[in-house]
Amino acid sequence: MLFLRLVLGSIFIVCCLTTLTNGATLAKDEVEALKRIGKTLGKNGWNFGSDPCSQHDSWVDQSTRYYANNVTCDCSFNSSTICHVVRIVLKAQNLSGTLPPNLNSLPFLQEM
Repeated sequence: MLFLRLVLGSIFIVCCLTTLTNGATLAKDEVEALKRIGKTLGKNGWNFGSDPCSQHDSWVDQSTRYYANNVTCDCSFNSSTICHVVRIVLKAQNLSGTLPPNLNSLPFLQEM
């Protein structure tokens, strides 16, 4: 009986961990939009090897009063399987140029 409980408990834990690791990711078209926006602005340091909504250091930096590098996502779409960029804050990074027209490729963007 104890063995059966351990097996069922192990299966339950594996299922829970699998669900957590298969979390929501940013929509592919929005990843491409971020790549184009970064290139247009001359933004270096975004690591596209990790999902922009993953809270990886290249996407979310602990902001100070004078510096910010944050991409914020809302991952509540499509039963929490899809994320959308809702906020981009790039402060004190000496970025040049104008706001890129690719911003319209981020339809859920609320703040820049």
